[in-house]
Amino acid sequence: MRLFSMWCLHVAGPTRRILFGFIFLSFATVVSAQPDDRRVESIRRLSTQINEQIAESERVEESNGIYCNELVINKGDKSWPAVGIYRVVTKFHYTFGDREKDPYPNRLLKISVTTNRSDRQEYEEYFFNGAGQLVFYFEKESEDAQSERRFYFASGRLVRQMTGARTIDSNSGRALAKQVATRTLALRKMFSASLEN
Repeated sequence: MRLFSMWCLHVAGPTRRILFGFIFLSFATVVSAQPDDRRVESIRRLSTQINEQIAESERVEESNGIYCNELVINKGDKSWPAVGIYRVVTKFHYTFGDREKDPYPNRLLKISVTTNRSDRQEYEEYFFNGAGQLVFYFEKESEDAQSERRFYFASGRLVRQMTGARTIDSNSGRALAKQVATRTLALRKMFSASLEN
């Protein structure tokens, strides 16, 4: 550290300012990225945990408190005008919320939507935290890994967007994140309607 300080004294004024600016920006980038990284890692753990609970509930006859409602559009696979093959399967996985206030299961954990359209298959997943907020959205077309998109949210704000394995600047994904929020709202209304007796 002492050598670094001595070296800094010998560096010319403008160069020193550029050097310190670069060091400051590097430090600021690392510091500001850490909270988002922790949130993203927390969201990944939550989605893995939810998927494990859902897999367990599908594997074991006895209920573990995870329920599923399924909506199928065009169940008989009839030909759809101007499209051909068209089928949409939407699954709502949910569990109990606050049992003091409501004794029935109604807390949404995950929504998955599989769309078969002619020769394409599209798949979407929506994950929700304990407060019912959207925390993760995933979409994929067919088997192309480059078409995969992931959106990570914290308190309703986009904190990371990824396409394939590449992280995209969050500012460029704001319009898509808004579309995801609008679609999530529509799906939540469908879920609520599916619970009404």
